Amino acid sequence: MNVERLRRLPLFGELDHHDLSILSRWVREVVVESGDPIVEQGAMPFELFVIENGAAEVSRDGAPVATLGPGDVVGEMGLLKLQRRWATVRATALVHALSLDSQDLAEMSKQMPELADRLREIMARRDLENER
Repeated sequence: MNVERLRRLPLFGELDHHDLSILSRWVREVVVESGDPIVEQGAMPFELFVIENGAAEVSRDGAPVATLGPGDVVGEMGLLKLQRRWATVRATALVHALSLDSQDLAEMSKQMPELADRLREIMARRDLENER
């Protein structure tokens, strides 16, 4: 994974070159065709995704909740809370994303606590939005 690609994503943009180099060993690239799910409601979480290109729709119990695009994080809530996925996220256009599995997320949290804090901030914001 190219460090400069990581730097362009808001979640990772403030990390220094050293941290981005470490992170580049953990992330993997994922391509999701339009119409296919990125995550499915009720599934156990094993990874989170950061959309690099494309678009997706979030739905809960079949009802649209939000739309996502480049830079958005998918699946952090289930992974950080260790709960089943609360919504389905389906690609509405070809999605190129980066994924980080639960083991690498745990290691990242130890080595880069500021990045783990950002993920928790995203999760907290989404919790507030879901309460509305």
